[in-house]
Amino acid sequence: MKPTIYLIGVGYYTEVIIELARDCGYQVAGLYHYNEDRVGEIVLGVKIIDTTKALFSGNIKGKKFGVSVGENNTRESISKTIRSLGGETPNLIHPKAVLSPSVEIGVGCFIHAMAILHTATKIGDDCIVSSGSMLGHHASLGNVCFMAPFSLVGAYSTIGERVLFGLNSLILPNKLTLGNDCIVGAKANVTKSFDAKTTLIGSPAKPLKSKK
Repeated sequence: MKPTIYLIGVGYYTEVIIELARDCGYQVAGLYHYNEDRVGEIVLGVKIIDTTKALFSGNIKGKKFGVSVGENNTRESISKTIRSLGGETPNLIHPKAVLSPSVEIGVGCFIHAMAILHTATKIGDDCIVSSGSMLGHHASLGNVCFMAPFSLVGAYSTIGERVLFGLNSLILPNKLTLGNDCIVGAKANVTKSFDAKTTLIGSPAKPLKSKK
C-alpha cells in the first residue's frame, strides 16, 4: 500500500508536484484550492476535494501534505500552518536527484530529478531545488528558497531565507552571502555578497534600480 499525500495549491506547478510525489512512491489522494471555484475538477487524475479554509478548520493531525505553490511567502505561510495544526510536510526527493550522504535537509522540501547537492550542503525547510540545479559543497540555503532549473549556488555560499534564483543564475564559489528575500534574475552572475531584499540582474550581477 502506497502512503498517501495531499497537495495544496492548484496551478500548473501542482501538476509537476503530482508527478514528483508519484515518482517518490506516494499516492496523491486529493488537492486543495484557495477558493471554491474549482472544487470537483480533476487535475492529472486527482480531484480538487475542498478549499484550504475547510481543510484547516478540520483535523489534519498525522496527514501528509505538499505545498505546491512556487511563490515563497505563500508557501511558507501555508507550510507553517499545516505543521502548527499537526500535519506533516515530508520531503519529496526524486530518485534521480543526486545527494551527498552528508547533506542536511529540513522538512517540506521538493528536490527534483537531476538536482545535485554536494558534500556538507544544508537546506532549510520548504525549499525547492529544480531539475538541473546544483548546490556546491559546504553551501547553505535558508528556509523557503526556490532554485529554478539550472541555477547554481557555488561552494561555501550562505543564502538567506526566501531567496529566489532565476533560470541559469550563478552564485560564484567564493564564500558569498545573500540576505533574506533577495531575487537573482535569470542568467545573473553573482560575484559578491549582497544585503537582504536586493534584486540582482546582469553579469556581473548588480542591483536593479527602481524607476522613479
